[in-house]
Amino acid sequence: MMSTESASQNIAQQAEQRLAAIAARRRVADRELEREIYKAATIKGLSQRQISDLVGNQSQATIQRILRRVSDDPSQLDVKPAEIIDQRTAGLITTEQMMDQLMNWRYTFGGVVRIGGVATDAYMTGDWDAIEMAFYRGQLSDDEFQQLADRQRDAPLP
Repeated sequence: MMSTESASQNIAQQAEQRLAAIAARRRVADRELEREIYKAATIKGLSQRQISDLVGNQSQATIQRILRRVSDDPSQLDVKPAEIIDQRTAGLITTEQMMDQLMNWRYTFGGVVRIGGVATDAYMTGDWDAIEMAFYRGQLSDDEFQQLADRQRDAPLP
């Protein structure tokens, strides 16, 4: 028989897992929506107002900001490690699918921004930062993180 304390812990753990999955699904959906907004505007030629009306919960001004941000840096539409991890957390892909993609990723690393050789107080993130954050948030297990770290350590230099 399960004690009241362990039952409460189990309920709390289940609530945390459900909350993490819902938040991950929302982040994945937001990224997919941004991709579709960009395609609708650039490939299909829809106006910002038309897109806003179709989406329903984004103003024309928000659509404009999304399009400007993505136009400035189209790589923002690329799937990145954080999204792959969110897909697994959300239950959209399996652990095996996630690990296969992450084990074969060519990671970038963050660093301090330098201007004219002088370090600034700004930090430019890299793909590996998302791996570390996912581990700290509990989205990657110790074993998964270790496999990725070992793979990265043994990866050939670019």
